[in-house]
Order: sequence, then C-alpha cells, then structure tokens
Amino acid sequence: MIDFHNHILPNVDDGSKSLEMSIDMIRDAQIQGITEIVNTTHHMHPMIDNSLIEYKDLKLKYSELEKILNEKDIDIKIHKGSEVYFHDKLDEIEVNDLTTFGNGRYMLIEFPVIQFPENYSEILFKLQLNGITPIIAHPERYRDIQKNINIIDEFIDKGYVVQIDAGSILGQFGKKVKKCALEIIRKEKFHLIGSDAHNYKRNFCIQELLDLNINIINLNRVNIFVKNPGVILKGKSVNDLQIDSVNISSIKKYIKRFLRFK
Repeated sequence: MIDFHNHILPNVDDGSKSLEMSIDMIRDAQIQGITEIVNTTHHMHPMIDNSLIEYKDLKLKYSELEKILNEKDIDIKIHKGSEVYFHDKLDEIEVNDLTTFGNGRYMLIEFPVIQFPENYSEILFKLQLNGITPIIAHPERYRDIQKNINIIDEFIDKGYVVQIDAGSILGQFGKKVKKCALEIIRKEKFHLIGSDAHNYKRNFCIQELLDLNINIINLNRVNIFVKNPGVILKGKSVNDLQIDSVNISSIKKYIKRFLRFK
C-alpha cells in the first residue's frame, strides 16, 4: 500500500519533531501494511516558517532518514514531495521533485479552510495549461465544500484529483468534516486516501480505516492505495486514475446512523 500524504520528515514543518519520532511513525506504517510513503512537507504555508529550508537541505534530510531506515531494516520506500499552499502565483512555482510528483505532472494543493480564494479556478486552470494536474488535499475539511458538496463534482469535471484524509473518515477532525468525507465517498468522487500523519497523536491510521470499512464501506483498496498513487508517482495520465466505487446501501445506512447521533 502507498500512503499518499503525510509529514514524516523531521523538523521541517508541523509534522514530526525528531528523527526518533519519524522512525517510530514509519514503523507503525509498516505494521499497517504500508510499503511506500509519500512525504508531503508543507510548502509556502502562511502559518509555517519554512522559508529558510532550501531544496538541497530537504534532499539531505531525506537521505539521512533513508540511511537510518536501512540501518534499522525498515523496508519502506520514501517518496519526496510537498503539500503546496494555494497562492496567486501557483502557476509560476519552481517545478522540481519536491513541489510536484510524477516528473512534474501532479501537484498536491492545500487551500485556506475558511473560504476558497475567488480566483482559485483560474489559477488551477493555468497550472493545468502548464501540464500540471492539481491534487486537492482533504477537500472535506474546507467549509465551502461542507456547505456545498456539489463543488466536488466541479473538481472532477475539471480534471482535478481528489484526496481524502483517513482521519476525516474516522472523525479526528470533528463531525462536520466526517459527514462531508462520507458524503464525498457516497458520491464516488475521490481518487486517493492519505493518512496526513503528523505526529504520535495524529499518526498513520490506514489499518484502523480498513478495519472500519469491513463493516461500513466497500472500498476498492487496490485503486485507492496502490493503482492511483502509482499512476501519479509514475507521471501517467490523469485518465488512468480510477474513481472508486462503494457499497452505496451500506454507506447510506452508516450516514443515517451517524446523523442520528451527531
């Protein structure tokens, strides 16, 4: 399995705070059956001062982490990457193997939680004209989508990739976020699920999600955790991605039960 979206590189953003923490978290990932981790360090986030971290410094940190993993016989592949915070000059960002995935063909993008910028669609279109497909990070956590779930349909129609946080489905971000995540799944309008792991408290939780899905959601695990991440990492066409299917009757029952007790 491939976990697409986490913050395990130590001391670079609001994720892991030490090499020891990173190793412990990656061990947990391995126990859960995760074989590859796509680290997504925050890039240009207004609340995180990573302006002093240069490209070469991040690559060095990756090398140090991979060396320790080899020494400890932890067989997990680490992929370089970032979670890029939306801004007006997004289409002018330097394209490298940290800001994009798949040889510059995909970019993971985070938006302000409170409200989408008015020009976001125009900027993302410019990005697409440059050959970069936007991956929308955890849309269920944005208030605009919580208020209007049909925005997800627009994302899919425009060719964006949709990535849900596993913790959202498990209720780690509250009832509104959980409800929205389940609604996106019910609509079958998503391609990826990532842990968005940050630390011991907010750790890898894919196995917990899969255990939950035994009784609730019939997710196609191969598409979500193997095929679709593989398509992105290899830089293949967005048309090769699979929109996942779910057991609609079971998810409707679960949503109804969830709403009753919220």
